[in-house]
Amino acid sequence: MGRRPRPIELHVLSGRHKRSKREIEARKQAEAALRPAADDLTPPEWLDEAARTVFERVVKAFEAAGVQVLSNADVGVLAVYADATARYAEAARIVQEQGLVLGGKPHPAVRVAELYARIAHQAAGRLGLDPASRAALAKAAGEAAQRDRFSELFEGDDPHAS
Repeated sequence: MGRRPRPIELHVLSGRHKRSKREIEARKQAEAALRPAADDLTPPEWLDEAARTVFERVVKAFEAAGVQVLSNADVGVLAVYADATARYAEAARIVQEQGLVLGGKPHPAVRVAELYARIAHQAAGRLGLDPASRAALAKAAGEAAQRDRFSELFEGDDPHAS
């Protein structure tokens, strides 16, 4: 199985691509056309209260940052992240109260916590919730802002254009 395709912006940011400006622009337009709406970022009914709190906290964090990363298509992955995070917290609380060992054996809640931590970590990476993903988003946003400022200053009203 090959690598997952990366958005064209990441290819451009890396500086290691062999695509023409026309190919890059076509790919940007295709990716924009496939981007789902982000008008229904509500937690699914099946999430319990603790998971709903996590879900809503993540949505609010992205909104507060002014970053349009999440879409309606991400609700499922975000729900998995929220559920796994809430279940991890519950298992961790049990371990804290009852200890790492139960009856001379490792407490079963330790394995449960490990499982949900792994699930939450994987979902977080897909959603851009880990530091590396956020750094890539920040870099892309910063460079996009620089390009927009450059366009304002040097493109557009060209007196020599016909």
